Amino acid sequence: MSQPQRTALNTRPRLNIIGAGKLGRTLARLFNDAGLVTIGDIYNRSSEHSYSAQAFIGAGRVITSLEQLSNSAAQLWMLATPDDMIHDCATQLAELAGISWHKTTVFHSSGLKTSAELSALQKRGSSIASAHPAHSFASPERSLTSFASTVCTLEGDEQAITVLDLLLSGIGGQTTTISPQAKPLYHAATVMASNYLIALLGASEALLEKAGIDGTLASAVLSPLMRQSLENGIAEGAINALSGPITRGDISTLQAHLRAIEDKAPDLHSSYTSLGLQALKLVKQKKALHEKELAAMEKLLLEEKE
Repeated sequence: MSQPQRTALNTRPRLNIIGAGKLGRTLARLFNDAGLVTIGDIYNRSSEHSYSAQAFIGAGRVITSLEQLSNSAAQLWMLATPDDMIHDCATQLAELAGISWHKTTVFHSSGLKTSAELSALQKRGSSIASAHPAHSFASPERSLTSFASTVCTLEGDEQAITVLDLLLSGIGGQTTTISPQAKPLYHAATVMASNYLIALLGASEALLEKAGIDGTLASAVLSPLMRQSLENGIAEGAINALSGPITRGDISTLQAHLRAIEDKAPDLHSSYTSLGLQALKLVKQKKALHEKELAAMEKLLLEEKE
């Protein structure tokens, strides 16, 4: 991956938005607030969502069908739709009458899909790219103040990457390019770090509830523990930050955990063993335990996993 080369935007391009969900409306609001774009048309399958996005962004015109985009000139188009809709949406846009796609930039926001999903528009003269911010947009309001320093991966035409680099760096993002072939692994990493972290929180809450600890007290147990562990991992690296029974070779503790989980929360049994095996990989790299201890823990976790 490499850093894009920055120049400057000469004008404030008009931005049409297809799919103004949490990500789409947040980026549009940030671009608009920074004076980088003029908001044009906003389209969602639900007009209610479109009007909600318009209110959040504070600008733009709601339309109720893609056909209304005919003769709707814009230099910049954002397709923030679900991944499986990007290709069809681009094809429908390319078939609209009255739009000149020359000198336009069209991008989508998928972390997995590449700019090739927009090839129908590229054939019409657009410069195309994918732009994925490594950021959780669960709360657009919070994202307005927490987006700065977010790493955004760009892939596609050089001209489109230049435009997006200017826009995203203009709202505080850090941009880098990525190869199309690398996107599946990149996206898997971001899903594990973000979505699966929340899934892990849910699993831990479920075990505490089985132990008679829930609600506010469960949050008091887990919140500082997860924050401290994450901060240690970021500061020291995963290998050095890992603590707990696997780092000590404490197989009796693992056995007690597994018996209790199998008895009270069997649906979480495979999650515990899978994560235990991943932790064991880190311990092996640290080379602080004897091979006999490592082998015994691996045997236990693999047998329990089966």
